[in-house]
Amino acid sequence: MNKTAELAVLWAAYEAEHPKAELKDFCRSYLAGQDETSTPGFWMSPVPPDDVSLLTKLIGRIAKLHSIYAVTAFKACGINSFDEFLYLNSIGSTQELRKTETITANFNELSSGLLIIDRLIKAKLVTEQPDKDDKRSKRLHITKKGLQMLECCYAKLAEINQQCFGGLSEEQVKLCTQLLQPVEFFLADKWLADKKK
Repeated sequence: MNKTAELAVLWAAYEAEHPKAELKDFCRSYLAGQDETSTPGFWMSPVPPDDVSLLTKLIGRIAKLHSIYAVTAFKACGINSFDEFLYLNSIGSTQELRKTETITANFNELSSGLLIIDRLIKAKLVTEQPDKDDKRSKRLHITKKGLQMLECCYAKLAEINQQCFGGLSEEQVKLCTQLLQPVEFFLADKWLADKKK
């Protein structure tokens, strides 16, 4: 049987099992089942007992290692933590964020977030201005020095991203993003709702 016919047979079988599925669902399922010969494993760490735990551990370990390399690289720019970069990025990307909006956008508790913002203000990377609409709030603005530092961090991050994910094709990166972005949206909404309870 030629490859086109084989693919059509597999699609027909998948469609019979999943009548509401679309072609993209079949393609993802097909690709996920292609490399069953490789055994998942972790460097010096046990493999979790189920697929969801495996995925969770994998995302966590990649994020941790990425963060370690990024923080080391950011020190050359004058940034001492990944959170400082994230906050500076939020403030630089969105005009006149309130302190609480910046903290919420980065999934921190209020006390931790205020400490990070204070460090950025003391380093003269960010300024705070009174909120015209709410006298109890402050609006944050990135300084020229902050913008320069952010540009330095972007350059370093591009190198780290290439080091960490350069082995993936553009299509693989897009597929990972398509699969994981809805999870991030769901969890962020849930976290915000739970935080208000």
